[in-house]
Amino acid sequence: MSKLKKLAGDTIIYGLSTILGRLLNWLLMPFYIRTLNMAEVGGVFNIYSYIAVILVLLTFGFETGYFRFIKDYKQEVLLKTLTSFITAFSILLTVCVFLFQDQISNVLGNQFLTAKYFTIAVAIVSIDAIISIPFADLRIQNKTKRYATLKFVSVLLNILFTVFFLVICPLLIKNEFRFVEYFFNPNNKLYYVFVSNLLSSIIIGLFFIPELIKVKAKYDLSLLRNVIKYSYPIMIVGLFGMLIQNIDKILMPHLISEDAMEQLAIYGANYKIGILMALFIQSYRLAFEPFFFKEGKDCASKELYAQILKFFVLFGCLIFVGVLVFIDVVNLLLLPDYIEGNIIIPFILLGQLFFGIYYSLSLWYKLTDRTNYGAIISGIGAVLVIIGNIVLVPIYGYVGAAISSLICFLLMTVISYFIGQKYYPIKYPVFKIILHISVAVIVVYGSSFIHLDNLLFHLVLKGTIFVSYFAFLYVIERKELIKILS
Repeated sequence: MSKLKKLAGDTIIYGLSTILGRLLNWLLMPFYIRTLNMAEVGGVFNIYSYIAVILVLLTFGFETGYFRFIKDYKQEVLLKTLTSFITAFSILLTVCVFLFQDQISNVLGNQFLTAKYFTIAVAIVSIDAIISIPFADLRIQNKTKRYATLKFVSVLLNILFTVFFLVICPLLIKNEFRFVEYFFNPNNKLYYVFVSNLLSSIIIGLFFIPELIKVKAKYDLSLLRNVIKYSYPIMIVGLFGMLIQNIDKILMPHLISEDAMEQLAIYGANYKIGILMALFIQSYRLAFEPFFFKEGKDCASKELYAQILKFFVLFGCLIFVGVLVFIDVVNLLLLPDYIEGNIIIPFILLGQLFFGIYYSLSLWYKLTDRTNYGAIISGIGAVLVIIGNIVLVPIYGYVGAAISSLICFLLMTVISYFIGQKYYPIKYPVFKIILHISVAVIVVYGSSFIHLDNLLFHLVLKGTIFVSYFAFLYVIERKELIKILS
């Protein structure tokens, strides 16, 4: 149980920084909907979806490759070789985008994706890609506090710059401080959302320069070939995974005939309500990947992996129920025009939960070096979600996008489970996992019919439902929880 406690401890450390940082970042959503018009808010979600996809391409899956080969090569050689390769490729991409930005803008055909956005977007992506390996090095060396601090500072800087450009600069201009107009155009607030991100990325990147300069190791081309051979399927998996999570926000402006960007704004704002599930999954992933690579294939306990998945689902269901039971409270962060999109939140939360389950199951192809299977399964998921969006979004609008996402993650989880049992069989507690998810769905569905006029009684009743569900989980898993905590 000590290993499970170690994983839980790392998850908490990563989670604290991730939760604090992402919660602060999440507060930008209600900030955006109050400072930008609805179409511009849709533009934020749309452009960031492109950035997320390109970032996966630029990192080449090298983070996982770094964890895989750290035992086989010297740390400095690995760090310098991989970081240098990503840097060179990032420079090449930046030059190409700069030269062909007008053509790219015309092909994508989005009113917000004018040529100037591509220059700043590729700069953000390039810097984040270059520092991805130094960040991975902090994780593998268990420098969780420094990792957490830098990630948190990055988010904080982004928020401060955003507030400066979207609030302080307009106020200064309003009070006739004309010098602000030299670097700020009040008629193009959307652009400064990405300027803020770029500035924060540059500052965080500066923290790693002294360490990278100190590295005196030589480049190792044979190492690079081995890492690329191992990592490119991981990159494809990551690309498909990022497409699955972002293709809806990329395609929606092209699939909805009227008020597309406004509809995307409603969808994106409610999609963000699932932040707690996404935060939990991200912090779990940050701790889980170094954990199981250190355990390895031979000395690891398959029973331990089974327990990890069960408790992951347990806490995921707790988040699912908590968010939806108290959705009235969460909606205080939205404006009335956005609340109609609440209908997608159960689909998004469940989809994210199955994505986390799929990620946990994926250890079988990573530990057995069958990463090509991960690429195939993710490819199937990407095809499914693209087809689902193309078919359902024109009919059901953004609800069709949410349904497509859930179906995609569910099928990927099922496929990975059955193939994984062939190559790296683990006796996962499938019945208990299904039970936890089913009970959570029933509790949420039942609570949705409760609408009391008295706000206090309404919240007390909802709180009673949540506490009762928590007590149910404790009773079901009490014996194992006591063992872990003892």
